[in-house]
Amino acid sequence: MIAEGDPVTATVGGGDVLFVSRLLRVEPGAIILAWADEKRANSALLAETVVTFACNHRGVHYRFAAGEPSEAEHEGAPAIRLVRPTALVALQRRVHARTPVPRAVELRCEIRLGALSFEAQVVDITIAGMGSLIYDGRIRLEPGTTIERATIRYPGRGPVAVDLEVRHVTRVLSPDGGVAHRAGCRILAAEADLEALIRLFVTEL
Repeated sequence: MIAEGDPVTATVGGGDVLFVSRLLRVEPGAIILAWADEKRANSALLAETVVTFACNHRGVHYRFAAGEPSEAEHEGAPAIRLVRPTALVALQRRVHARTPVPRAVELRCEIRLGALSFEAQVVDITIAGMGSLIYDGRIRLEPGTTIERATIRYPGRGPVAVDLEVRHVTRVLSPDGGVAHRAGCRILAAEADLEALIRLFVTEL
């Protein structure tokens, strides 16, 4: 993980903030993580007592918990030190773990199917290009449907146009207690465009 610079992530701040970093060093009794690019994410992590981290490395999804975060330095740069984890869980069943979009981020997908036009909320995404959408329960999308030129919009960035292939649909409760649908979709795009989009979701959001 250190040699390849694999992203290490954690959801902190009560689930509202995604901390994205990388492992810098393993010491006797401690690990050192790089300072995240977003200042708010660093502050939220330092306020935690114990943090569960996730990392995809060479086809395996790892999770580990570390505690007592504190400010540190690594080669003259700011870093975060945590008490070294005593256990590491490796999962191969789902190689590409889902990264939830923090609740504070309004990530919307505008969809047009013939005369039908509606908005869906993007709630998670994987580095393999799978994502989940939640939308009005009165709208029916069938597995196998291909949605062309869907537009993903988020604050501070221009729109991103993608094609979506609906893989499965389930009924869920919306935040207001009503009935909604949740669709698992594969994002269809050129390899370079998809890589840039996934990097944006995982690293910036």
